[in-house]
Amino acid sequence: MGLDELESFLRKKGAAELITEIGTGTATFNALADAVAVSGSTVSSRLSEGVEREVFTVSHRPTEHGTEKRYELTILGRRIYDWAQQTEFERKIRELRRVRHEREMVFEQLIGRINRDMEIRKMIVDVDPLKNENVELPEGTSVVQKELSEEAAREAHFERMEESLEPITDDQSEENCE
Repeated sequence: MGLDELESFLRKKGAAELITEIGTGTATFNALADAVAVSGSTVSSRLSEGVEREVFTVSHRPTEHGTEKRYELTILGRRIYDWAQQTEFERKIRELRRVRHEREMVFEQLIGRINRDMEIRKMIVDVDPLKNENVELPEGTSVVQKELSEEAAREAHFERMEESLEPITDDQSEENCE
């Protein structure tokens, strides 16, 4: 394998990250796929290409459910890993993973707040919407209709009940007496 071919491999998405992830130990496909920010098919392709280019070796280890493939660095792979450590590339990869994880956590918080806001907005009924009106609100304010207190709600209920009653006229009272 020539230098150009090795450089071409290392420049491919996920290749160098796989080397730093395997490091001085071994790793399974699933562990690598979880650790590297590329698709599972890309991880599979890079592992196959790395085995062809003698950067990785594959061993089969027995497990409770059969065997599993474990990937390990070859002598060439370990030299690349050593260079990655010396140039702080490995540290940058780990830092990138940490930042990616933080980003995912913050993104989930954002989604949670958006979902909560959407649920709150569904519960709010705007009885008199301002249509085609440009309303300037101070920053940080929102339009939320206030709920009536229990007492005010009770009074409104009684008022509605009284409005539906018809007054008794003298004619009606005489009819009821007969």
